[in-house]
Amino acid sequence: MSADAPEQKNSGRQAETEVPRPDDEALAEAKKKVEEIDARYEPGARETVVLPGSDGTVSGTAFDDYVDDEGNLKKPEPEKDS
Repeated sequence: MSADAPEQKNSGRQAETEVPRPDDEALAEAKKKVEEIDARYEPGARETVVLPGSDGTVSGTAFDDYVDDEGNLKKPEPEKDS
């Protein structure tokens, strides 16, 4: 700070930031999406396969819809709106 610069006063208060609050519709939509995600990852909801040569280790297990019969990754299908 130079001698010519005006002094800045510090009121001792931090700058207040307003936190946006989601409305009821946004909360309901978010809860619905969370339920859909939870259902996809529920144990047994999706078939799994063991990749060849992995001896069934966790890192050698994949969801069946992500790999083909040779263990190669499939291209993702576009999500369908339900």
